[in-house]
Amino acid sequence: MIVSVRKYRWQCIECKCCSICGTSDNDDQLLFCDDCDRGYHMYCLSPPLASPPEGSWSCRLCIAEFHRRD
Repeated sequence: MIVSVRKYRWQCIECKCCSICGTSDNDDQLLFCDDCDRGYHMYCLSPPLASPPEGSWSCRLCIAEFHRRD
């Protein structure tokens, strides 16, 4: 996670915004990646999520970076 976090500007929890649309509106709809801690609105994801996933969640960038199958 440390290497991944160093690749983008860190934000405190009060300042976090969606990595896709860049806003912090509807903060109750923000998901945070368990690998890199970036925030994403559930409705900005493709496909959008109707509800938060149970358990841990990784963004598409981290899935490509850390969870690839060799």
